[in-house]
Amino acid sequence: MLLLDDTDAEVVSLVEKKLLSYGMEVLPLIENELSQIKDENVFDLASEVVSKINYQQLLVEFQSWFDSEDRDLLQGVFLVAKYKYPNLKKADIREAIEKIKLNAWLDMRHDITAFEKVKILNYAFYNIHGFSGNVDNYQSSSNSFINEVLDSKKGNPIMLCIIYMLVAQNLKLPVFGINLPQHFMLAFLEEDKMDLSTFDLNKPQTVSPNGRGVLFYINAFHKGGVFTKTSLEQFVNQMQIQSNPAYYLPCDNLTIVKRVLRNLASSYKYEEDKLKANQVYDVLYLLGEPPLDHFTDVTDSNFEE
Repeated sequence: MLLLDDTDAEVVSLVEKKLLSYGMEVLPLIENELSQIKDENVFDLASEVVSKINYQQLLVEFQSWFDSEDRDLLQGVFLVAKYKYPNLKKADIREAIEKIKLNAWLDMRHDITAFEKVKILNYAFYNIHGFSGNVDNYQSSSNSFINEVLDSKKGNPIMLCIIYMLVAQNLKLPVFGINLPQHFMLAFLEEDKMDLSTFDLNKPQTVSPNGRGVLFYINAFHKGGVFTKTSLEQFVNQMQIQSNPAYYLPCDNLTIVKRVLRNLASSYKYEEDKLKANQVYDVLYLLGEPPLDHFTDVTDSNFEE
């Protein structure tokens, strides 16, 4: 089929290159042929071509996201999930996030404190929807795919933080990511100074955005525990990491997505899938990532509030 069943390896190689050159245009043809292929080797070859075409397209989409003005966080983690699930629909992810938001929104009021708002969100997130840290399979690659975490309700610190943050921001709560080494966190910033849309998080922060101070921090991996900067500083000292002001301030969406990808690459290495790990590295290099030796969540720090 599609000449991939030719006995000449050179012919098969030329056919594969030609199919790859057509890109997404040829996918319907190949997928239609797949249902009719009976030869296992030919089926595997055709499936591999499909995977390569999807990966080529993913790199194009990541480049487009990288070049975009806002580098939307949902779009970024959606693209990470498309690496494993090329037919995934972003609308399905939005719908899942909206359901969590709705459960919190029903009890949310403007006249309550920030801490009370987090308690309401925590109840919806952990009690109603049952999210928790994936302590049993901490190093699993499944923790890096937002759709899998939304389905299983279990994830690593950064993916739980991302889902929590997306829900919070949909509720107009100023919750943003904190790129703390080995354990991604969240910060709840001062409210009622300006709309969330005024935040410019496309660049790493050296001061809190627009002068807005951090009220407290949230540990999404451990039931949304609320704690102070002092607790974070003690945690950093315990890990014998040199303190950095950036550890306590909101980070940009590019930083978050690259950290998700670093976790994914580390997980694939742990699972001894070198091919997938190298493909994820290629995505990171496309996003301007230097050596991948810092800020991953693949070792549980067990940081409590």
